[in-house]
Formats: sequence, C-alpha cells, structure tokens
Amino acid sequence: MQTCIVIPSPCRFKTFMEIALEVTFSKLDPVTHENLKRLLNRVPNNLSSETLATSMEENKQLKECIKAFKQTKTYYWVREDFLQEIRDIERQC
Repeated sequence: MQTCIVIPSPCRFKTFMEIALEVTFSKLDPVTHENLKRLLNRVPNNLSSETLATSMEENKQLKECIKAFKQTKTYYWVREDFLQEIRDIERQC
C-alpha cells in the first residue's frame, strides 16, 4: 500500500536525514538503513515542496529512524528548522 509524504523543503529533509542516518547507524538494522538511503535518493534536490510516494514499510522505517535519532545528543544540537522538519515528517508517518 502506498502513502504520500509532503516534504516542504527537500534539501533540508535530505540534510537532516543524512545526519540522522549517520548518527543512528549502529541503532538501525542494516536493511532499514539501506532502505532509507534509497528513499533519500528518490527525493529531488530542489527548494520547493515535494510529495513523495512511500510504502507503509518505508514510513515505519522512517519513523523508527527519527525515534532513534531523537534519543541521541546530536538531536539537541541540530538547528531549529531541522527539528521542525523532523516533527513535520514524523506526524505524517
């Protein structure tokens, strides 16, 4: 089953997800990590809002990554606009 995630700023989304994936590498299983990297490759490099079709499994893995990232010290050091992006994506998963 496909769902859609609205990404207000694809560039910011990709940046925060790259940080989250790097920080949570040891906490996520390798399959989840690889699937999320593939998901990031599907996100275009532009500044305008995008809608990304995702599977329920990708949504679950994205939410798992965000949850793990929120438990790290790095989460408290990222910029506020990244935190807003994380919250927005998490609400949609």
